[in-house]
Amino acid sequence: MSDLPKITPAENGPLLVDNPPNLKQRRRDDIETGAKTALCRCGQSANKPFCDGTHSKVGFNSAPDHSNIRNTPIDYNGDVDGLPVTVHYTPVLCTHAAQCQIKAKSVFDPKKKPWIQPENGNLVDILKVIAACPSGALRVSVGAVRGQHMTTGDVEIMVAKDGPYYVQNIALEAEFNGTDASKTKFALCRCGQSKNKPFCDGTHFDVGWRDADGG
Repeated sequence: MSDLPKITPAENGPLLVDNPPNLKQRRRDDIETGAKTALCRCGQSANKPFCDGTHSKVGFNSAPDHSNIRNTPIDYNGDVDGLPVTVHYTPVLCTHAAQCQIKAKSVFDPKKKPWIQPENGNLVDILKVIAACPSGALRVSVGAVRGQHMTTGDVEIMVAKDGPYYVQNIALEAEFNGTDASKTKFALCRCGQSKNKPFCDGTHFDVGWRDADGG
């Protein structure tokens, strides 16, 4: 039996994690886990981030609804530091983490059209954004190097406040839906309302979901 961590979404139930690392939280202590844990994904457990069985009481449905999702990548081209650069963006994978705006507002600005303008920045900052994007919604091509997600070797599950689980380098027993989605860094729905389950599609942000909901 492998001792590597693995996530298995239970049908109409929680995310079952074998050999999980301790759960990370920004600016807070890590949450200790055992050899196996169940993480809430219905959004209504009173013991978040852990499952307390509420999914059964509320009739949580884990089936995705792919009938109306934005799964077509959009390419944004520009000349950056003398090199042709393309930033690739898959909307359905975006979780509204806003790292792009924090790290390179001159390039990533939702108030502008187009909202990504590579030529307005430098390559170093753009690569920092791609590396910081926790969901894999952003990729970059520089010259002949195509579609890089840029991930680290960290093995972790980050519990985002009022947001999804950000996962790095943990196997997921699920079909990856999201064009050119990364299988080494991705975001899993925690509010229970994503149309792209088990992945986050940013719905928590749109509906104003909060960790305290259901608890």
